[in-house]
Amino acid sequence: TAARLVTMGIAWCTLEGIGISDEEAPKTWEELLDPKWNNQLIMTDPAQSSTSKYWMAAMMQSEKYGTEFFEKLRDNGLQLESGTTATHNVVAAGSYQVGICLDYVSASLMAEGSPLKFHYTDTDVITMTSPIGMIANCANPDNAKLLYDFILSKEGQEVLVANNLVTVRDDVDMGEIDTASIASKNMPVDFADLAENGDTYLATFNEIFNK
Repeated sequence: TAARLVTMGIAWCTLEGIGISDEEAPKTWEELLDPKWNNQLIMTDPAQSSTSKYWMAAMMQSEKYGTEFFEKLRDNGLQLESGTTATHNVVAAGSYQVGICLDYVSASLMAEGSPLKFHYTDTDVITMTSPIGMIANCANPDNAKLLYDFILSKEGQEVLVANNLVTVRDDVDMGEIDTASIASKNMPVDFADLAENGDTYLATFNEIFNK
């Protein structure tokens, strides 16, 4: 069962003298291809991150983006970082102005005062449902059921939201985040195709980036 929502978007550095303004920040995936971001783009290596792999594969399977989009990203100097948190940190540090980043990691760093901002793309939002499950034949199934139910309860979801995560419930206050608006802009994803061909998409990505 999905217990939280995790969404890829665009983060940017706000350090004075190095960072960029909210108005300058790319608002769509296509805007990442603007030459002004040449060698100023970074994302987490999809071979090292399941969320990056999901985003990459969803974009790769799309007729609108496909392999050509990643070839153009490569040509515009997109760099790969080995870890998700590291990707966000190098953007906050100003090593790169723009990153393909996660909402909750960005939100946590921003809450700590990092010079970073984040927004969801105006179109083709890619959201992942982060699931929970019980281990078969576990030692304490009754306790597992209690925790499972608590995580999905309103109170449990409020705990997640307090830690910068996005709820799966529609009766939990997300503050400034409009989950309905995000959902309305989600890009269709063929989950069966991702499950069957995810490693093939990764191999294509690695070939494009000479890995």
